[in-house]
Amino acid sequence: MEATLALFGGHVVTAGATTPPATAIALAGDRILAVGSDADVRRFVGPRTETIDLRGRTVTPGFDDAHCHPIALGLSLREVDARTPPNRSVADIIARIAERAATQPPGTWIVARGYDQAQLAERRHPTREDLDRATSQHPVLLIRACGHIGVANSMALARAGIGPGTPDPPGGTIDRATDGTPTGVLREAALQRVRAILPEPTVADLAAALEEAGSLFLRYGVTSVQEAGIRRAEEFQAYQILTRDRRLPVRSTLMILIDPLLETVRALGIRTGFGDSWLRIGPAKLFLDGSIGGRTARMSQPYLDRDTLGLWMDDPETMKRKIVAAHCAGFQCCAHAIGDAAIELLLDSFEEALRLQPRHDHRHRIEHCSILRPDLIDRIARLGAVPIPGTTFLHDFREVYLSGLGSERLRYAYALRTFLDRGILAAASSDAPVCSPNPMLGIQTMITRKDASGQATWPEECISLEEAIRVYTLHGAYASFSEHEKGTLEPGKLADLVVLETDLRTVPPDALAQVRVDYTIVDGRVAYARPGAP
Repeated sequence: MEATLALFGGHVVTAGATTPPATAIALAGDRILAVGSDADVRRFVGPRTETIDLRGRTVTPGFDDAHCHPIALGLSLREVDARTPPNRSVADIIARIAERAATQPPGTWIVARGYDQAQLAERRHPTREDLDRATSQHPVLLIRACGHIGVANSMALARAGIGPGTPDPPGGTIDRATDGTPTGVLREAALQRVRAILPEPTVADLAAALEEAGSLFLRYGVTSVQEAGIRRAEEFQAYQILTRDRRLPVRSTLMILIDPLLETVRALGIRTGFGDSWLRIGPAKLFLDGSIGGRTARMSQPYLDRDTLGLWMDDPETMKRKIVAAHCAGFQCCAHAIGDAAIELLLDSFEEALRLQPRHDHRHRIEHCSILRPDLIDRIARLGAVPIPGTTFLHDFREVYLSGLGSERLRYAYALRTFLDRGILAAASSDAPVCSPNPMLGIQTMITRKDASGQATWPEECISLEEAIRVYTLHGAYASFSEHEKGTLEPGKLADLVVLETDLRTVPPDALAQVRVDYTIVDGRVAYARPGAP
């Protein structure tokens, strides 16, 4: 058979446990035809074969982001950039919001996203008063990087009906000054009260956001994503329209949020795995707790700097029943579980579900799976659960983790070395737009365990370059039951691969995040080419 595209003279990382590295790869249409030496692959080159001289560059399987938010990422590209950096202070964020306010009609919403209070000069959350200085003519919602905390200005609070007499909603808190006046900081369910009154994006808006996010993913070599929470029919429609029109940039697996949509999907007879290689239904998902940065992730011991164990998103027994019901309905199940208490509840739920309805290959997932104890790791291994660690979180949020939990409780945070040694198949994720969608940053963090300032957290959990690539490729495919068709570079599998700009083996570990993608190939076609790439 004649190849349609062949690549020679490189370092081809197959990511297969028993498949050795190669120097060349040939594609035929949307499938891999051959992997091996240059001489092996040249046998498949014909007069119509396109070729790429790799010049020693590394080729990997297409990266698979096992937990991200493509819709939110695309929408965030239109919001005010409140990330830290580039912002260094509350004043910087206020200036950006004021600049946006000058371009919008009075009364229209301004949404900003991305700050981390631990990286601001003031070392605090912005407040209602801060945002009021940016504009008093627009409702403003400023969302923390984690997405679990936000700050609203006075007009936004008034529109949401939040005032001094407003009680904390179940599963949320309203931060207050000593006189009971809301400071503007809203946690979890309290934040949802403001989010609920934001204008809903249309199907066209959502489709455009997916295309913009997809272009960014392709630039970073991501060929598959696992959308971490579909809550509206319009979101389904946007994905379906792009798939129908062959405009969906990356392969997408959709998690279904249990509360708003699971019963509707179940009644239609749809289960995990429905779809094709481009668009597929994934797990049923629930939120059990919040975030470490917001001090709302549910812990077994209090935070060091806030007298709280964090929050449950609902009554624990109610959440457990929902997960068991989703399992019994035939779904792969997953839940956002960051604190050790939340992870323990989730494992209890999985055990109960499997007791009631045994299933050999369930692959139930623990989204984020942040703060672990040795007994929880034992249970994960015994159950065959799949952790989905935020592999960039330590790079971005190490400081706020340490201030809230101390070093000892971070011993098994995102413990890739332990996972691999115990035979636990954990899959890498960015949680974008919470963190950058760049897999090379996640790979760098898995290898070094260092934050942006170069400080390491429990380097005992470092893994090798080859292992990190496998976690970001094969393990992501495994987490979505698709390792038979993608995740490694083997003949017969989908022709999704990435050409990096250099040989990764020559790059210092601390510089891996700076390595650019030259080509991203999806379905055997070049979907992204870096300008100027040879």
